[in-house]
Amino acid sequence: MSTKALLSTTLIAAISGTAAAQSGLDLDRAYASELRADADARTSLLGAGNPADLNIEVLMQFRYMFNSRDEISGSPLGDNDDTLGFSVPRSQVRIGGEITDNMSGLVVFDFGAAENGTTSGEANLLVAQFAWGLDDNWTLLAGQWHNPVLGSENFAPEHTLAVDKSLTNEFFQVGYTQGVALAYGSDNLKFVGAVSDGAEYIINYSSVSNSAFNAAGEADFGITGRLDYLVEGTWDQFADATSFRGSNRGIKLGAGAHWQIQGETNNAGAGSGNLPAGHEDTTVTFWTADAQFEGDGWNAFVEYVGHDVDISATTDLDFTNHGFIAQGGAFVTDQVELFGRYDIIILDSVLVPAGSDDDYQSITAGMNYYFVPESHAAKFTLDAVYTLDESTALDGIFGSPGSNDPSATGLLGLSDSEFLLRAQLTVLF
Repeated sequence: MSTKALLSTTLIAAISGTAAAQSGLDLDRAYASELRADADARTSLLGAGNPADLNIEVLMQFRYMFNSRDEISGSPLGDNDDTLGFSVPRSQVRIGGEITDNMSGLVVFDFGAAENGTTSGEANLLVAQFAWGLDDNWTLLAGQWHNPVLGSENFAPEHTLAVDKSLTNEFFQVGYTQGVALAYGSDNLKFVGAVSDGAEYIINYSSVSNSAFNAAGEADFGITGRLDYLVEGTWDQFADATSFRGSNRGIKLGAGAHWQIQGETNNAGAGSGNLPAGHEDTTVTFWTADAQFEGDGWNAFVEYVGHDVDISATTDLDFTNHGFIAQGGAFVTDQVELFGRYDIIILDSVLVPAGSDDDYQSITAGMNYYFVPESHAAKFTLDAVYTLDESTALDGIFGSPGSNDPSATGLLGLSDSEFLLRAQLTVLF
């Protein structure tokens, strides 16, 4: 693969959390296993080396979940406070190839429900992007891709520490959008700036923005920037949330911001829960900072995130929410990793009904078993999630009481607290 093609691949990973799965940043680990005889040829889906070649990769996640809720007084759950069963939350097909030595393309389809909340099993377009390596440092990206602003969201699904990302991540993440981006990459610094359609951010937290330019909820435009600084180590070791035994020490710092305005030119659609219909002249300002640490068989990650939403409608509404995530893990054998996570959503008081909690906290603990040492190609994850606060405020914000984010996290709401047991098999081939 050419130098420019490899650089383009690396920079695209900085643009898109989903693209990180395809781009092969973890060249020596996640895709290097006995399950893949052609590992050398698949170090990057965006670097085929032959314009006639296409590289295809498939991700499957098969999951069992048991959810038990301590229902809120007067809740309609009745005897339905226990929910259990199997699902396939993600089934992705990733297709990429090289046009020239500095131009490449990538398309990703998903047939599961975790990325858009649907259960139909139909193909859903996540990524359709074109990358052009302008020189040894700069890359231009165009199409539909994952907004790169939130650090915890930039881990590909197979590279997360727990079964899935936290509810705090799902609540704040900007999601997918269409637009253009310019990325810079060097030995110690990465930067990406993007102009896009923004995201269907408040109206539907789980929506993938594969939408027409005049779709209800489509922002007029959005601006995104993210900066990552490598203090110590190499970029490829930070593509996943873990650190296998034998890894060198590494530290990475990151920060990002996103701003969008909607309702000036498009019908912004109806709101939900505490959010008013209309959304005229709505602006969203988002900010975040994170730090990731890795060592010989251990890892740690901390992140702060916040957003301010200003809705000018019949009744003006302006609110600011905050969130925090802290997680870490350590290997007890070459193939068994233990981990824990704490996360919290701190809601603005204007979104909280009288007498309800304005914080929503959860604790997660579990283990990963890697069938092949130092590879994410096949792993089994078992974890448990316990929520510490009642969900009334979040039930209203998500717009459908009792379905806060079941497809991704498995948390259902309508509860004073929840206990969630999750088991997942991840296969990448």
